Amino acid sequence: MLLQSLPYGGGERLVRLRQDAPSANVSDTGFAPLDVADYRAETRSFEGLAEYHSMYFVLLGGKEPERVQTGVVSAGFFDVLGVRPILGRTFRTGEDAHGAAPVLVLSYAYWMRSFGGDPKIVGRVLEMNDHAHTVIGVLPPIPGYPEDNDLYMPISACPFRSRPQTENNRSARMLTLFGRLRPGVSLAAATTDLAHVSGRLLQAYPDSRPRAGFLVTPVSLREELTRQARPTFLILLATVGLVLLLACANVANLSLARLIRREREMALRSALGADRKRLTRQLLTESTVLGLAGGALGLVLARAGLHLLVSFASRFTPRAAEIHMDASVLVFTLFVSLLTGVALGLLPAISRRKDLAGALHEGGERATGGTGRHRVRNVLIVAQVAISFVLLIGAGLMARTLWNLQQVDPGFQTERVLTGRVALNFTKYDTPEKRQAFFEQLLRRMQGEQGVVSVSIAATFP
Repeated sequence: MLLQSLPYGGGERLVRLRQDAPSANVSDTGFAPLDVADYRAETRSFEGLAEYHSMYFVLLGGKEPERVQTGVVSAGFFDVLGVRPILGRTFRTGEDAHGAAPVLVLSYAYWMRSFGGDPKIVGRVLEMNDHAHTVIGVLPPIPGYPEDNDLYMPISACPFRSRPQTENNRSARMLTLFGRLRPGVSLAAATTDLAHVSGRLLQAYPDSRPRAGFLVTPVSLREELTRQARPTFLILLATVGLVLLLACANVANLSLARLIRREREMALRSALGADRKRLTRQLLTESTVLGLAGGALGLVLARAGLHLLVSFASRFTPRAAEIHMDASVLVFTLFVSLLTGVALGLLPAISRRKDLAGALHEGGERATGGTGRHRVRNVLIVAQVAISFVLLIGAGLMARTLWNLQQVDPGFQTERVLTGRVALNFTKYDTPEKRQAFFEQLLRRMQGEQGVVSVSIAATFP
């Protein structure tokens, strides 16, 4: 995930524009619709700029009403990202203009979950915000970023984004801006271009900006998708590597101990005519079979626990769904298995004597092995102890962190507290007064329900 390119066309040129106000200690403020139009018209570093924000709506027309997370985007959003649908089409130029017919594009996961992957979904009419929306396409299984949306609509179909109070307000910074760099344009050049436009907007509209203006920077979308995940994944990778080394060293020590017990057998084989090469080939064969068997068992366990890793990774990155077992995993497992097997098979040959048979003749039922083999075993034991200490210290610190977190008083209690989200119809409840009247009525009715002690309404909760 950290190394592979994005699953978009020309993903290395995709950026997310970040707008910060360092003088006001405000980060990632988002963009206002009018500012998006100015950046789109005045910058020269981008092939295209596309806006995005996400809202919840109630969708009718399926098996039952659903509360769906909806990405609201400009018409060129999917063209900028280089995404091609697997069914139908995406938005065309002009479908985000006022008066355009409402259309929808479904995400792959939502299409499979709510419509069972129906190939005839294109052309179906669904209802949202008292308007009929026609499904025009289905996206491929790509990362949902910045949110994992169920479906997408053009900005003209969003009753919040298309209203005049939002469109004509330069302080309505609710939009995320994505861009595709022109070929040969660097991030530094794009930053200079954006700074020029930002400075011009500060002079033209000082009342809608902090005194020192905004710092607008393009951030690689590939880096942005894994920014939060990178430290955790690298620590996880290092931990797994240490455990792998510890296991290999342990198996190597056990193999050497087993060989010492077999020295009478090896001496007898040597006396019967087996030379050093033949004995080494036998040991190599045994250890390689053992290594391959261990690798195969590891693959079975990894496949069984893959969903746990995906679930864990989804907390940090929208690319978690890309985690899978492919040819590179199989090749790596085969390489490690063979390398371990060969190393274990060659360890017995490490001796100061050139004649392996002579060294084996020293053995017996109580043999303790030669000096070279003792040195190898000691090195392996030291390595095991050192790696174990590193892992134990890390595990101890993690356990201490979890214990400390459990002792923190968050300032609120969750016992017997239930939460529910209410998504109003933006077309019916289009004024603050209507929304307030609805929630006041809801409060009165909920307070009369049996078993309810108290009721409250908030825009968000812990």
